[in-house]
Formats: sequence, structure tokens, C-alpha cells
Amino acid sequence: MGASGRTSFRSLCLISALSLSAGLAAPSFATTKPDWTLNSTQSVVTFEDALRAYDAKNYDLALANAKIAATAGNDEAMVLAGNMLMNGEAGIINDKEAADWFRQAASFGNTDAQVLLGKMALKSRGGLMPADALAYFSQASQAGRTDARRAIGEMYQKGIGIAKDPEKAKVWLRQSADAGDISGARKMGDSLIETDPKSALQWYEKAADAGDAEAAYIAAVMYAENLDIRPNGRKAAMLMRQAAESGIAGAQADYGLLVYQGAGVERDIDAAADWFKRSANGGDSEGQFLYAFTLAKGEGVPQNFEDAYFWLLKSGESGVDDYDTDRKVLRKRLEDNVDQAVLMRARNRAGL
Repeated sequence: MGASGRTSFRSLCLISALSLSAGLAAPSFATTKPDWTLNSTQSVVTFEDALRAYDAKNYDLALANAKIAATAGNDEAMVLAGNMLMNGEAGIINDKEAADWFRQAASFGNTDAQVLLGKMALKSRGGLMPADALAYFSQASQAGRTDARRAIGEMYQKGIGIAKDPEKAKVWLRQSADAGDISGARKMGDSLIETDPKSALQWYEKAADAGDAEAAYIAAVMYAENLDIRPNGRKAAMLMRQAAESGIAGAQADYGLLVYQGAGVERDIDAAADWFKRSANGGDSEGQFLYAFTLAKGEGVPQNFEDAYFWLLKSGESGVDDYDTDRKVLRKRLEDNVDQAVLMRARNRAGL
């Protein structure tokens, strides 16, 4: 395939942003469960009734039942009602009421509610502010929630709601990762990628071993691209396949390219074409180009100029010089050698 392959895999977009502002204010919680009672006009409705309606996708009934059970003091029903109101599953979004239900559940020690309040605060929803998030996540963390520890680490990492502190971020992320949080292990890798790539790779591989596809993808790129790591084609292929099999379209294109080239894995042009097809259907622009290339050549798939031109048009330009040069060359060859009626059908399919 020569220069038509990817000369550099995707850049490592490693640390997700938490779009929030600063400060810290501890929310107040009730310390005793109120004496909830049903009035005479209400039937006895339980959380299980709400859950059955929810599982049946009868969201109006689920919300109504959840509110009744929540009013009777069931903290799980409070969380369900809050979730439904936060996500608008019964047709309306009501962040304020959602936060109220979460606060009641949190006051009874419900860690789901505490984490959800933290997440709402990070997004400035329900009258909460990013400054409120730390208190909620801290409560959940004290109860053993590893995702809450990871969230605190990310807050310190980005300075969201609190002062930025990379060292504290690492402490919290490591606590999360050491406690078995897969995403925490990946985030630990994210925190080290710029300063200590070798240590970052260890965390990515730990997360990948636990099934994290994104971590597997990053580790594969590091092994393939010599990012301060000794290149290892076999490991790159193994990790890339893990990411590809999880459905990451970019990894499917990259793994297909490794299979096409026989880099770290047995060469198989039929399998490569199949991976390119999966990537193309998943919306990855380079996968679309690579699939167009194989269709034009008839490698691993029957030669089909109309489909080749269609996927080439879909792929678009990337801003990567080698990729865009190969794309222009293929386009020119198709336009110079293929019947215009065939090309027109492809343009119509692509909406051009």
C-alpha cells in the first residue's frame, strides 16, 4: 500500500475536560430520616413497582411510582425519580426537582445520589455549582466509591471547582486505580503521559488488561509509534486488536492497516479489508479512505469503482499531508479512468 497507510496514528487526546468553574462550598444534609406516611388516597406503591414500570419503558408510570415510593422514604426510589427527571425520560427535564430528590437520598447515605449530585454540580445543574462537587464526591469516596475518587482526581487535575493541583490529582487517581477502578487506571496514565511515558504505559496496560478499550488503543499507539517506548509490533497489534474488537472505529482502521502490512500479525488482505469496512461504516475518515483504496484495487474485496469513489468522497480531507496526498492521487486515478456515469452515481449516494 506504500504511503497510503497511516504514517502517524491519531494524536493522543488523553485527558477529558470537566467544563466547570471554581470554589468549594459544603452542602448541608439532613441527619435523620423524616417520618414519611402515605395519605388515604394513595395506594401502597413500592420501589419494585417503579422499577418494573421503568424496565417496561412505561416511563410516566415509573416516575409516578418512584415519587410515591420516594415520598414513603425509599432512597432508591428517590434516586430513580431524580435520574428520570434529570434525563427527561418521562418527557420533561426538571433539574431542580432531580437535585432535591438526590439530596434527600444522599442524606440517608446513598452513594449513587452523592455521585450524581457531584456530577450535576460539575455541570452547574439544579442550582448547584462546580464548587459544590468536592463535598459530594468526598462523601461517596469515604463510603468506598472509586468513581468518586477518580472524579476528585480529575477536579484537581483540571482545577475545576478547586485549585489545580497535579500532585493531589495523582494521589486521588492512584487511589481510584489501586482500588480497581479501570477508568482510574487509564486516567492515571493520562496524568503521566507528558512527564513519564513509561509509567503511563504501565497504567494503560493495566487498564487494558482489565478490559478498557480506550487504554488499549493508547498503549497500542505508544508501542507502534515509539513515543519514548521501545517499539513492539506484536504488542501493538495485540492491543490494537482489543481496541478494534470493542468497536472503536479508529482502532479498526489502524488494526486493519497492521493486518494489511503484516506488522506484528500475520498478513491477511481479506481480513484487512473487512476491518477497513467496519471502520468505514463506523464513520472513521481514514477507515473510509482505506476501504476505498481496497475497493479500487480489488484487494480482499471484489473490485468496485462506484463504491470506491463513494467511500473516497465520504472520507474527506484530514489535514495530514501524506494522507491527503494519497487521497488526491486515488481520486485523480478514479476520475481519469472510470466512466462518468459510475462516478455520478457515487456522488449522488454521497449527497454531492
